[in-house]
Amino acid sequence: MLKTVRFSNVLRLAALLALMAPAALVACSGGGGCGSNCTVPAFHTPTPSPVPTPSPTPSPTPSPTPSPSPTPTATPILSCSQGASAITLGPALSPFALLAGSTITNVGNTLVTFAPGAVTGTTNDDLIGVSPGTAVTGFYPPGTDTDGPNAIYAATFNNTPAVPLAAENALTTAYNTAAGRATTTAFVGTPDLSQQTVPGFPTGTLPAGVYKATSSAAIAAGNLTLDGGGNAQSVFIFQIGSTLTTTLNGTTSGNVILQNGASACNIYWQIGSSATLGGATFFGNVFAYSSITINASKFTGRALAGGPSLGTGAVTIPVAGGSLITNPGGS
Repeated sequence: MLKTVRFSNVLRLAALLALMAPAALVACSGGGGCGSNCTVPAFHTPTPSPVPTPSPTPSPTPSPTPSPSPTPTATPILSCSQGASAITLGPALSPFALLAGSTITNVGNTLVTFAPGAVTGTTNDDLIGVSPGTAVTGFYPPGTDTDGPNAIYAATFNNTPAVPLAAENALTTAYNTAAGRATTTAFVGTPDLSQQTVPGFPTGTLPAGVYKATSSAAIAAGNLTLDGGGNAQSVFIFQIGSTLTTTLNGTTSGNVILQNGASACNIYWQIGSSATLGGATFFGNVFAYSSITINASKFTGRALAGGPSLGTGAVTIPVAGGSLITNPGGS
């Protein structure tokens, strides 16, 4: 019985050793069994690959905001420059843009104004007046003045008769001064000024001077160009014995054109009877014995008619759309 138990224990020990042998072979390396030469590999935590830092998204370079182009402005009209040969109007006459002995009649949306610098003393040169007559019609409405109704010297506006009366007396002096200037060029017959020729200038172009037509004159077949020769003080005087007529044909004919420094304030038209201004543009101071009719859409000058010592004198502006009348200044 005892031998049977011991034999059974031996079998169990052998079975146990058989089970342990593979584990020992796995755990031990080398031929000497498990001892100091048994190496168990260390456990290594894998180093993660670095996460790439994303490159920052470049901010778009802003396009520069373009500076706005400046709004073009019109070149201002220069103040009148006058020399010794200009005709003196005097402080009573120079502020008037329209002056008549009997009546001033307007039809359309006419504006009476003054050029920059056209100021006499403290008075803007845009006055309208009649003397010894009293009637100004067609203003307020529809015509207007830059300085309002008070700039109109007539019975129903600024009723101060002494102001236009003094202007009419000064007009007589200016008229006679222009008529008495020594002539530099005399035209034959009834000249069309747009067809006249003087040495050194194209047909229809006149330099500064005193021009005389003993009878009527016109600007009809072409335009009249006044050449200042680069001198802002150049003076043009026209002595017309009877009538002056300019005819409208757009930009082709009937107009007065200024070049090379010629200025409206230094242009004088002494008219023995009546002026009918039909071109699109006209320049100059018109001294008329009888009447002035302005059909020009742009009239830069003064329309001064009649008076106590001249004829009865009327100024009419029959343009349906009105006229822009600008006093250029000058004394």
